[in-house]
Amino acid sequence: MSAALKSTDQDTVVAMHWFRKGLRVHDNPALLHALAITKDTSGPIYPVYIVDPNCYQLLKCSVLRARFLLECISDLDKSLRERGSRLYVATGDPLEVLPELWKEWGVTHVTHEADETGEPYAVARDEGVRSVAKKNGVQVMEFRSETLRPLGNVLEGMLPMLAEL
Repeated sequence: MSAALKSTDQDTVVAMHWFRKGLRVHDNPALLHALAITKDTSGPIYPVYIVDPNCYQLLKCSVLRARFLLECISDLDKSLRERGSRLYVATGDPLEVLPELWKEWGVTHVTHEADETGEPYAVARDEGVRSVAKKNGVQVMEFRSETLRPLGNVLEGMLPMLAEL
């Protein structure tokens, strides 16, 4: 696969969609954007899920939640295979894993769902990914789709009401 990528046109968009919380094919704005940006150049899309051992969701999850996550990942892979693709699963720190995959596959663009939790690890991870992507010439595009309405907008709308209290 890598050899074929080396012979692709420099204008070809090679996208990676990094699945994080939105483990679904339907109703996924970030995935749809990855499809759209590769359409004109017929570039590949690499759907990726990274099992991050430092992620708070895994550190504090029960056996049942871990089993549910594995079932979701398996279902996502099945959905992608039905569409002629597959899910690539890697384990490790995204700051180390992602650049390796970008280099191996010649990735030019990454899409993913923005983390709206504000959790310190997630904020630091995402800042680190954006920084390492910039150094590697990879464009990162985040999409807010975790909730029906972006949490930042809801909180900003509440500030005037809270000030009145």
